[in-house]
Amino acid sequence: MSKLKVLTQDDLATISDDFGEILEQEISKALPSKEIEDLDLDILLSYENSQLDVDVDVGVSFDELSEITQDQIAKAIDEAYLRFDSYIDDNFRV
Repeated sequence: MSKLKVLTQDDLATISDDFGEILEQEISKALPSKEIEDLDLDILLSYENSQLDVDVDVGVSFDELSEITQDQIAKAIDEAYLRFDSYIDDNFRV
């Protein structure tokens, strides 16, 4: 694996925005949108010593008749992280 390039504040803002889009796409693929009432994504980036750490807190409010499980949400988040890793490799590695 190649080294992560030095990231600027603009890079970090772009990464956060793009990861949010990836998360929304994966969640919408995995969960029926008609059962989701509200989706709240909190993405926390930490970049120190050339190390990028990304944590996400996903808050989902469901329709009262929804049968969506936490496992489904976790799988969607895992898929988003896999896509995110490829995104970082393609755009921010030297």
